[in-house]
This record gives sequence, structure tokens and C-alpha cells, in this order.
Amino acid sequence: MTLHTDTAPFEIEFDETLEQITPDNSPFAPSDRAYSLDCADVPLEGGTDPAFGTVRWRTLVNGHSDDPKDLVFGIAEFEPGGTLLPHRHRQAEIYFGLEGEGVVTIEGVEHRIASGVVVYVPGEVEHSTLAGPNGLKFAYGFAERSFAEIDYRFTAQSV
Repeated sequence: MTLHTDTAPFEIEFDETLEQITPDNSPFAPSDRAYSLDCADVPLEGGTDPAFGTVRWRTLVNGHSDDPKDLVFGIAEFEPGGTLLPHRHRQAEIYFGLEGEGVVTIEGVEHRIASGVVVYVPGEVEHSTLAGPNGLKFAYGFAERSFAEIDYRFTAQSV
């Protein structure tokens, strides 16, 4: 069964054997059921707040208070020279390079990220990202129930 909603520009594929899906579950499936989602159907967010940098993202797996998930997963996208400014958060994070290349600086140490490269960022460490001349795209993930539970604390930038 494919669920189409008036409020979401994408469809969610459910296994035919699942119980009836109600509009209360739209646009995301209950966390105890599998689903698939085409990331191209999820709008980009970000890129407009100078406190974050120029990064844009698509959060693909994300819970909320009524429908928590077991993890948060998404795609970060950077134009050439794009940035995610220095910050920290309690949760560990993982990046997996998809396209382009760049540098992830973790506690002052530079780590290359490119297609096929994984970067592990421990919790509570300062980290930032700078995209290379061809831009950068990577998958990111947190072992957290909701993106809203991740408290980004950005390092003050000198002017």
C-alpha cells in the first residue's frame, strides 16, 4: 500500500501485510513499522541562519513525542566552501561521505571526508565542517529519539 497525503509531498511504502494506516500516522510510519522514503521528496532546511553556517539538511528519520524513533538520520548538503560552524552536543554523531569532499575538524584536528569515508564524532566535542571546492554531501546519524532532543551549542565566533 502507498500512503498519499494532502499535507506531505511524498509517499511512504508500507508492507501489504501491515494493519490499516490511519491519517494520525502521516506523514511518517509508526516507529515499530518499517517504511521507505525518497530523500528527494523531503525539502531542504537551513542555510539561512548565520549562527549555523551555510549547511542545509534533510532529516529523513526523526521522531517526535507522539511517535519516537530509535535514531535520527539525514543528509547534509554544502555548496562549494560551505560551512557548519564549530559546535557541540551531548550525543555522538556519525557522518558518511556521499559526494564531494571537505574537512571535519574535531577538537582542532582535521579529518578528511569524501565519498565512502566515515567520520565518528564523540559526544561533547567541538566539531565543524568546511566543504571543498566541489561542495559536499554526507549522511549523518544520532542514536537519539528525535532531532529536537539534540541541543546544538555553537561556539562564539569572533567578528
